[in-house]
Amino acid sequence: MDYEKILERISDVYQQSVRFYRPAGNEENESSKTRNLPNQLINNSYVPEIDGNYLLFFNEIYTNTTRKWLKNLLKKIAWPILKRQVYYNSAVRQLLYNLIQKSDEYSTRDKEVNKKFSQLEQKIDQLSQLKQKIDQLPRFEQKIEQLSQLEQKIDQLPQLQQKIEQISTELRTNSSVTNQPSSNEESKIASGLWFNEPIIVGYHENGEAYWAGTNERIFEKTFVLQFLARLYKSSNITVLDVGAAESLLSYELASFNYSVTAIDIRPIALFHPNLKFVKTDICNPVLPPASFDCVIALSTLEHIGLGWYGDETGESYDIKAVQQISLLLKPEGSFILTVPYGKKALTPVHRIYNQESLQKLIQDFKIVQISYGVRKDDFTWTITENELEASEKEHNPNNYLPGAVAMLVCKKNIV
Repeated sequence: MDYEKILERISDVYQQSVRFYRPAGNEENESSKTRNLPNQLINNSYVPEIDGNYLLFFNEIYTNTTRKWLKNLLKKIAWPILKRQVYYNSAVRQLLYNLIQKSDEYSTRDKEVNKKFSQLEQKIDQLSQLKQKIDQLPRFEQKIEQLSQLEQKIDQLPQLQQKIEQISTELRTNSSVTNQPSSNEESKIASGLWFNEPIIVGYHENGEAYWAGTNERIFEKTFVLQFLARLYKSSNITVLDVGAAESLLSYELASFNYSVTAIDIRPIALFHPNLKFVKTDICNPVLPPASFDCVIALSTLEHIGLGWYGDETGESYDIKAVQQISLLLKPEGSFILTVPYGKKALTPVHRIYNQESLQKLIQDFKIVQISYGVRKDDFTWTITENELEASEKEHNPNNYLPGAVAMLVCKKNIV
């Protein structure tokens, strides 16, 4: 409410109240004007009608002549003043009442306005959040598109696995692929320069290479080298590496100054002054007995007799190969071997040994040390001596990769 207008209105009311009383000597017409108030003042809703009742007590108290004279004198002096004051007080009281009423109205209106402002701010916040979500829509659309592409790739996995299996089969057999190489990998196989490394490298259709997995070779060679150094203080020993193709172990041992003989039915193209290669089947007795201080069979025995690498097929050829190894070892010789381990199985590629079949395989030897490598996922292996943990592992039926591997150091049983 405009307080300046209120003060102005109070001033006007006061000026109008003055018209009820004029000092002596004023003209008659001014007195008559005072008694004849403007209609807007008389008809004003908040100006009460003023009559003689305000001085009624004068008539009741002063009855004799002196008192009547005194009463008239007081009426002349006090009556106009009282009338003006009553009028003024009533008008001010009404104005104050209107002011309070208007103030309450404005207060209620302010509360409503504040409430609407609060609602408006909430809506603005909601609109701001909605705008942020709208701004994020392109990223969500991009992620949805990526998920769609990923689903397509997942749908293509069975086909890719079939292709990998076909390529693996072609790489591991003496077929027309090796006779007529059409790629770098096939050319390596044909020349004896393809090596089974721990890190498996795959290739996308555009030729880009990627890490496809990790095999048991990640710790097999380390196991062999570690125990070979423990068993022999000097490198002046003779070592036989059975199944040397696709492995760098023979070349590495020769580089460590060991006298190495490598044997395999497939050729190898490596040369070193300390390395001699014999292309033959270990089951055939072509080497003189008691010729070696140590024989190593690194992931080899499980393949013998299955024909996967073009060798002669037959039952128990793995046991026959171990018997020949025992004959080739010196009386105090050591036999270091690694084989797939877990739930017993026979695949086109290799055998999976369990505790019983492994014991039968090395019945002519005494175990000095045995450890197990356990696959955790496609990229991770761990080493343990817990046979139970390794025995529960199964091979992958799609690519025949084992879930665990047994690593042994053995000595000949001396009769």
